[in-house]
Amino acid sequence: MDFYSKTFGKYDYRILTVIPLLIALLLLPAALNMPLGIDFVGGTEVQIVTQRTLTDSQVSGVVYSCVSDASISLNQLDKGSSVLIKTKEDLTKECLDKGLSGIGFTDEEIAKIIPSTFRPELGKILFEQGIQVFIIALALMAIIVFFAFFRSLSILVSGVAGLAVAGVLHILGFSMLISGGAGLLVLLFLNLFMDMAVIPSIAVIAAALLDITIAIGILSIFGIELSLAGVAALLMLIGYSVDTDIMLATRTITRTNKPFSENVNEAFVTGITMTGTTLAAMSSIIVVTSFLEMAAMAQIAYVLVAGLVADLCTTWFMTAGLLRWYTRTKQRGSLKFKFNLFRD
Repeated sequence: MDFYSKTFGKYDYRILTVIPLLIALLLLPAALNMPLGIDFVGGTEVQIVTQRTLTDSQVSGVVYSCVSDASISLNQLDKGSSVLIKTKEDLTKECLDKGLSGIGFTDEEIAKIIPSTFRPELGKILFEQGIQVFIIALALMAIIVFFAFFRSLSILVSGVAGLAVAGVLHILGFSMLISGGAGLLVLLFLNLFMDMAVIPSIAVIAAALLDITIAIGILSIFGIELSLAGVAALLMLIGYSVDTDIMLATRTITRTNKPFSENVNEAFVTGITMTGTTLAAMSSIIVVTSFLEMAAMAQIAYVLVAGLVADLCTTWFMTAGLLRWYTRTKQRGSLKFKFNLFRD
């Protein structure tokens, strides 16, 4: 039951607190240069399921006679082959039909194969809408978390100020990402200035943002392109992140009859069980999708695995460290605006 204290108790919690932030800062350049899939930048996707046994050289010859760059996934089935082709170029049906005819496909087989085209204009709109949905989800999450831990007039004042800043910036022509981010920062700092009791709420929100940054950075390093399914997975990741952090914060703040170390040990067992089961499930999906053409499921699994690994670090290093500092400061009765993490 005291695994957390035995493992991490020998380290200075203030050092553990900054580790997730340093990791996020290191991965930030990669996250900002996240490669986007054809859902967002446009392109062509073709799926071929045939009773023929195709080879890599045959498929590559057909594809690269039409485009210069493409992602090709060939799987051998019990009876035949399955091929998934993705390219950011315009792969026309005429060129594809000519290539397939050259490797022996009949006109009847060719007629069943229809490329799916994603226009860049539509992809840009989808990307902008995805960002808007993402910002709205973060804003709603922040509001709910603040009300869960802290109820006072400062919430109303800072909330109105944050919305006002976001609205003005958006009217002036700034993007939803910049406007929403600025509004969220105003909300956070006003609450922090008014009362340090919002530290648990800020810890939960910061953990979610770092989880997302680290997850996107890891995917970018491995060259995994973000698709619409990935955006959905990032929204799911917000829920997973907030879930474990609120559980930790609730147990360590509300159970004042027990020492902090005992509360965090109990929360650690619950949290690791929750995260571990989800990681096992997502890892299984990654293994299965490596044999089957399930791109959307694979993207969701990749995002959640990267994000949940990051959440282990942010929750049990950063959030736990901030909550330890918060509870100690509160017990001393000096919960004022003197935030010095490196002063015990």
